[in-house]
Amino acid sequence: MKKYLFVASLIGFLLLSSPVYADLIDFDKNDKFDINTKEHAGKEYEGKNFSGKNLSGFNFSGAELDNADFTGANLTGANFTGAEVEQVNFTNANLTNANFTNADLEEANLTGANITKAIFKNAELEYTIWIDGKTCAADSVGSCW
Repeated sequence: MKKYLFVASLIGFLLLSSPVYADLIDFDKNDKFDINTKEHAGKEYEGKNFSGKNLSGFNFSGAELDNADFTGANLTGANFTGAEVEQVNFTNANLTNANFTNADLEEANLTGANITKAIFKNAELEYTIWIDGKTCAADSVGSCW
């Protein structure tokens, strides 16, 4: 009996530590995010926690990410074109070359984020907290004023 229990435990360990399962972000029982797949356009990840993750080059265009947490995440070259990113936390995130064209960043937090060469063309930045901690004015579009 002990032998079978050991074998079953070993199989379970191997399955859970295999590459197929090891790189899933487990939000809850029925909601998994495969970090090996960069294509997440149009998906819904509202309120999810991506803090500290390497999401470089990921495509979140048209995705619904309101209230998500990307604190300290690497989002170099990520595509957020047309995405809903209201009240998202990008504190200290690397947003180098990220594309936020036509994205809704209302009340997002960009404090301390690296936005080198990031694109904010026609992005809604109303009440967004900018990288320097300044709050953008109402009706800020494309740049913070």
